[in-house]
Amino acid sequence: MADRLEIAKNYMALQGAGDVDGAVALLADDVTISNPMTGTTTGKDAAAAGMRNRPAGGGAAGVTWREPVADGDNVKIVGDGSPFGPVRILISFTGDDKIQKVDIGLGS
Repeated sequence: MADRLEIAKNYMALQGAGDVDGAVALLADDVTISNPMTGTTTGKDAAAAGMRNRPAGGGAAGVTWREPVADGDNVKIVGDGSPFGPVRILISFTGDDKIQKVDIGLGS
């Protein structure tokens, strides 16, 4: 699980730095990204397009992310500072440690 914690941490860092190519390299080809603000995106190409077309800051301006934690076979990251309360990101992986699903929601 330690490797998956590092992958999740790296994914978040790449997203924060605006490195779309680096973030997309961590995704499975059939990744699903679910976000209550933008809906569900399926596939690596669609995920990349969504990352490239989002507003500066990605809607996470002012959010401070906690350290990733293991949540079963998944990794959970919680952010504080959103006007809506805590933001939760649950990341699932394929057997070869590619990111299979990113589920973004509210709550911890």
